[in-house]
Amino acid sequence: MCDGLLDIVFPHLKTVLVEHVCVEGGTVHVTPRTPDNRAVDCPSCGVAAHRVHGRYQRHLADTAVAGRPVVIDLLVRRLICDHATCPRRTFVEQVEGLTIRYGRRTPLLHHLLLALALALAGRAGARMAAVLAAAVSRVTLISMLMALPDPPATRP
Repeated sequence: MCDGLLDIVFPHLKTVLVEHVCVEGGTVHVTPRTPDNRAVDCPSCGVAAHRVHGRYQRHLADTAVAGRPVVIDLLVRRLICDHATCPRRTFVEQVEGLTIRYGRRTPLLHHLLLALALALAGRAGARMAAVLAAAVSRVTLISMLMALPDPPATRP
């Protein structure tokens, strides 16, 4: 029963093992971890890595549930690349649909904030984001707009 509900509310958590969900101080905290038996391809050489160097927790902001902000406390593995010619010794696994390199937001929240930035930009976008329980500053929204590529130029 609970697994089916998690799939409905958090469909982007299908590839991880959700260990705990709780509400603390009005914020929903979800604690998943990646499966231990899954091999991950090295981003540099593409060879599958199995050896675990260590683990650490990433804190990701996600879209709100029932008007409450959501924080995903994801436990990820740092793996060792054993390929002799690979310049990378260790790397961190990325969960597709949930994490991006150096990201502190889920792709779902990133796309929501980007849509707000495109529609409302600065202060108005920040106010609307606060209503959606995804508080960001006006500067963040403008920075997201500035990071977008320019549209292709067309001839008049």
